[in-house]
Amino acid sequence: MARALSQEEIDALLAQLATQESAEEEAETLSKPSKKAQLYDFRRPDRLSKEHIRSLHLIHDRFARSYSSSLSAYLRTMSEVNMVSIDQITYSEFLMSLPDPTCFNVLTMDPLEGRAVLEINPSIVFPIIDKLLGGPGQPLAEVREITDIEYKILDGVIKRVLSDLQEAWREVVEVKISLVGMETSPQLIQIVAPNEPVILITFEVKIADISGMMNLCIPSVALEPVSHRFTQDWYSTASKERPPEIKVWIEQILGNVKLNVCAMLGRSTLTVKELLDLEVGDILVLETRPHSPLRVNVAGVPKFEAVIGEHQGNKAVKITSKIIKWPSPPQSASEPKASDAKPPLQEREKNNQA
Repeated sequence: MARALSQEEIDALLAQLATQESAEEEAETLSKPSKKAQLYDFRRPDRLSKEHIRSLHLIHDRFARSYSSSLSAYLRTMSEVNMVSIDQITYSEFLMSLPDPTCFNVLTMDPLEGRAVLEINPSIVFPIIDKLLGGPGQPLAEVREITDIEYKILDGVIKRVLSDLQEAWREVVEVKISLVGMETSPQLIQIVAPNEPVILITFEVKIADISGMMNLCIPSVALEPVSHRFTQDWYSTASKERPPEIKVWIEQILGNVKLNVCAMLGRSTLTVKELLDLEVGDILVLETRPHSPLRVNVAGVPKFEAVIGEHQGNKAVKITSKIIKWPSPPQSASEPKASDAKPPLQEREKNNQA
């Protein structure tokens, strides 16, 4: 027969069960890590946040669009500049990614500390030089160093880069970008320590059917004093708020634009033979009735209705109303159709018989 447990034995079993459950929970807690570890490469520290990188992306994407127009106008050929990427790497990695020789330009960005680098790949440098000298803009079969005379020819192209870049940065911080040095071997220039992090902005430049890369390298330490200005608000604010003098300036420029204004007297349908046989004295029958309003086109777009007349001895039209779209004239029974009009050749024969 089964023996009944006493109250003391029941309490002992319950206490043992509670102790066992507590031990299992403690072991499970110890097996789980309290915090999730994150990999970090001390050789490539990220000094700028993702928000700063997005702001830099907006600045230099704006520069790429502006420089596309400037380069096309300067070279008088279709050119396109697109921003490819923004990376945070070390200065030594940037140098190792460059060809040797190349067009290596050292810049200052006052009031930012330190120096920046503008590198233009030889694959587009020599086509630009060839284009400026009157050639077709073809690359060299074998890359060589850039001569002093060729650097002088490139001076105008580089100045336009600096001007458009300075204008793109104006919305965030006023910087004065100047060229302080040129070199063909990138290993000879050390703007920062080899393991110092830099911001590398890469652009793709297309000139006709030739393409190449252009790199802008800015030390991260130079951007730290103005990093608080790299927010998303500056872009939306700058695009909405415009000073009043800008509006006046735009209106003055548009006020001097010349447009072609043409009063349309009417239409007439002729065959090619009748057109070739037209002579002085022939009569053309138009679709427009004598007292019907005329259509006045501005740059080929119908804008006004007018009536014909004279002004100070000159033939003129008087604007009577403004239109948005010129409607097709209705065909009435009393209005002659183009198909019913007597050809001018027959009219001339009739006059000759008289």
